[in-house]
Amino acid sequence: MTLLYFDCLSGAAGDMLLAALIDAGAPEETIRRALDSLDIPAWELHVEQVTKQGLRATQVNVITHDSATSRNYRDIRTLLENAPLAHGVGARAMKTFQVLAEAEGKIHGREPQEVHFHEVGGIDAVVDIVGCAAAIEYFSPSRIVTSPLVTGRGWVDSAHGPLPIPAPAVLEILRGVALEERGDQELVTPTGAALLVAASDTFGPMPALHLHATGYGAGRRDLDRPNVVRVLVGSEIAQQSRGEAWLIETNVDDMSGELIPYCIESLLRAGASDAWSTPIVMKKGRPALTLSILVAAEHRERVLDTLYRETTTLGARLQRVHKDELQREWIEVEVAGEPVRVKLGRRGGETVTASPEYEDALRVARSSGLPLREVFELASARARTSLRGSV
Repeated sequence: MTLLYFDCLSGAAGDMLLAALIDAGAPEETIRRALDSLDIPAWELHVEQVTKQGLRATQVNVITHDSATSRNYRDIRTLLENAPLAHGVGARAMKTFQVLAEAEGKIHGREPQEVHFHEVGGIDAVVDIVGCAAAIEYFSPSRIVTSPLVTGRGWVDSAHGPLPIPAPAVLEILRGVALEERGDQELVTPTGAALLVAASDTFGPMPALHLHATGYGAGRRDLDRPNVVRVLVGSEIAQQSRGEAWLIETNVDDMSGELIPYCIESLLRAGASDAWSTPIVMKKGRPALTLSILVAAEHRERVLDTLYRETTTLGARLQRVHKDELQREWIEVEVAGEPVRVKLGRRGGETVTASPEYEDALRVARSSGLPLREVFELASARARTSLRGSV
């Protein structure tokens, strides 16, 4: 199945990511159709070819006649909820704005739903975010990986006055992500950071893949190197591993269980292979939980940083463990006229597991009215039939 790898050579902004996805093959018509469904003031999307330091790239310019100086998170949610967007497109766009709202809320001491978006509330930012969501859904990636990010330094003007670079919202969004300082200009915008964090399964080096297409998205400024983001589109090469990993565990008895799902999400975003919690009883009968994390050696320190930041623990147990993994492969079947991805696990050339992708099955259940359980059963049965027919 499809893997997207965002290689952020010179940082990232919303328009650069959208341009890179278009350059890689996402049809403009698909993106414009999603944008046309939004109840927003007049806008124009200009797509052109440019060169950056001799490198050809696509550039996107959004021209609007938007009189609104800002919109709050509730305005944006209403806008997206009322638009007849495909489920995946709407969900991706909503998640991106949620990432922005939570970051801005934490910085300004407000509840996320009360946050006013200034720079990212304009129609150009809405176009960038919804356009990227539509483009990503076109590729239907099974996984998205993003490179470590380079940031600049200095100052940038905002509705609140001058702000240091990287902007506070950018730093809040990119907690747990590997950053590198380079140059004296803003290289990562809040919109770019939120799009990448909302979309990416992990940040790190490029996985092994069979490359199908590349896309280059140009920024507006000229730097001392090509000011581009590139996206690589390919099929991930399944790896059977008997390598080593680290198991990190800690017991927590003074933290609300409501915080654990976000903590696990943050750990996975920081590079953990898996993370889970187990209810336990500690001394004096106190209810608690054990938080367990499986992580490759190269991501261990970043995951530990995230663990200490997102929980109340004062320490953790670490032990090196051996992993044995099945080779993984994806196939696509049809249920109720819609595609459902099924993940296969192979050992010695034999398929031993077939598991439908939850989000795909959920989308089909919602659109068709079939019970989710039945969608899972149909997808699994059709995957098995497909495999028998290919023997």
